[in-house]
Amino acid sequence: MQEDTGESPMSPTSNFKKGFSLIELSVALVVMGLLTAVAIPITLSVTRNQKIRQAEGELENIRGLIISYYNVNGKLPSHDATYTLPTAKLGIPDQYKNDPVKGIPYLYYADTVPGSNDTIYVDGIPLGGLSAVIISAGPNGKFDGENATPGDRIFASTGSGDFDDVLYYVCELDLAPSTTTTSTNICNTYTLIVRNKNQRSKITEYGRVLSTTTTNFSVAYLLSYTLTGISPVACIQLSPDNTFPQNRTYWFNIATYNEGSDCTVEVVIYTDQYNVAGNDPPAITRDLYR
Repeated sequence: MQEDTGESPMSPTSNFKKGFSLIELSVALVVMGLLTAVAIPITLSVTRNQKIRQAEGELENIRGLIISYYNVNGKLPSHDATYTLPTAKLGIPDQYKNDPVKGIPYLYYADTVPGSNDTIYVDGIPLGGLSAVIISAGPNGKFDGENATPGDRIFASTGSGDFDDVLYYVCELDLAPSTTTTSTNICNTYTLIVRNKNQRSKITEYGRVLSTTTTNFSVAYLLSYTLTGISPVACIQLSPDNTFPQNRTYWFNIATYNEGSDCTVEVVIYTDQYNVAGNDPPAITRDLYR
């Protein structure tokens, strides 16, 4: 026998128990739409900014490799007719020819003749007889302003309108004997020590040394790995993925990362840089060896 609740089948309370009204559902959908409209641009903006920071990190490392190349070879790597990055000369995988922002090849231009009058200018300032620029096209995917015509040796780091290029340069002073990174401070070979203390992921990290040959290694959580006899122009890559995808890999030149000119670089992987874009390259300390 059905229990008598004292409520009429047509009472407001009875109707309320059946679910939301069309008006309530409409309001909920409108609110969800507004939240989505706000969240999507924010997510896209965060992702874009993270890719810009990744490009800036790559450009800084490339700049170090160019200086290291000069210290070892006594000259800057020259640009070609397409003004793309000379990855083979710098010991960088071809995947790093393109920036992570839009996948546009980095622009590279170098003045390789000492004392020449055709110097490179950045923002109207001459860089000297030996100099180079590396540029990311930025989020708009095109080289803006003066950077669109590299043949005239005139470049810009800022501009008006939608200018969003990211420019790094090597000037003649960077290659002078008075700087800390000179041929007198470059070791013939280096020792690399990698310690895995990534408490966030607690996984095996992978590494490889790129030079005339490629040496692969792995470091289990809480262990370390030591490699000797590394060339000063070698590129060191670290990643949680043994295929070393660009968005999950941190890399650096061992000679420019070395502090104190002691020919040994010791780094600790202490976390990873996970973000909404799915990028999680390992975060490492500076050279700790003293």
